[in-house]
Amino acid sequence: MKAIQFHEFGGPEVLKLEEVADPQPGPGEAVLRMHSAGVNPTDITTRSGRAPAPAGGFVFPSLLGREGAGIVESIGDGVTNIAVGDEVALRNASYSYAELVKSPAENLYKLPKGLGMLEASTCVITCSTAWDALVNKCQVQAGQTVLVQGAAGGVSVAAIQIAKLLGATVIGTASSDEKLAYASAQGMDHGVNYSSGTYADKVKELTGGAGVDAVVDGVGGNAFLESLNCIKPNGRIAIYGTAGGREVTLNLSNIFRLRVAVLGSGGTGTSHSDFAALLQMLADGRLKPTVERTWPIAEVGEAQRFIEERRVMGKVAIVMAG
Repeated sequence: MKAIQFHEFGGPEVLKLEEVADPQPGPGEAVLRMHSAGVNPTDITTRSGRAPAPAGGFVFPSLLGREGAGIVESIGDGVTNIAVGDEVALRNASYSYAELVKSPAENLYKLPKGLGMLEASTCVITCSTAWDALVNKCQVQAGQTVLVQGAAGGVSVAAIQIAKLLGATVIGTASSDEKLAYASAQGMDHGVNYSSGTYADKVKELTGGAGVDAVVDGVGGNAFLESLNCIKPNGRIAIYGTAGGREVTLNLSNIFRLRVAVLGSGGTGTSHSDFAALLQMLADGRLKPTVERTWPIAEVGEAQRFIEERRVMGKVAIVMAG
């Protein structure tokens, strides 16, 4: 099969489409013929060497990708949840930028009628991360107000849509009016352009001086500090990324004075049953996939560059078939 590998850390140019041995399923495993794979910031941090090294260190050449969708080509002994020929979403993948992918069958979800493989391949990480942040960590209730940082990003768009399903009011931040308009089309109630500097006063104005009940933050850096200025007492901040910076200097008294909970979140925090329910929400239209662009697998470097240049709104993908 052909797969994307990299033999050293670096920029998009280190990604190479190469011949790799076809995988074979063992007990409890399946092999997919991939249709498409979502491209995510975590793939970029891994490729560039900024991600934490796995146990035992990093081994080259390395495969890449964390989500996707395809058709089951073969299954190993003991697999009962899927069958050969099923269209499935791939979650918690060890790699997905490849024509064939081997995975534990428990990480595969048969697609409900009405949900295509391209759309499914780009919703695995975004929807599961947003759900964990809003439902599991922030415990958002109807009538509450949620601040979504970087509102035009993939997880943020999913968070806007899920928060609206929960009955919340959504305030979003973005670096341009174009991105705010995009987020508004996804259901955001109020938008704040942060390019001019601090914006806590604007958020307080929008909430009648109270602040927000919850923050979903994949930006980090100064945005996290601003989140602390926007949150109300006893509020919750869920952090799932640090695109704007990993390190901040803060006054810890701001946290205990407001009794704020700062919580890490991620897609693996969403249960198997909740993720299956999210796929059904996508299939029946309660949630809407947001695939902005696709590239063929050989041009995955361009897809990653598109993300690094902060041009993406929603999600992008690489396509292996059709």
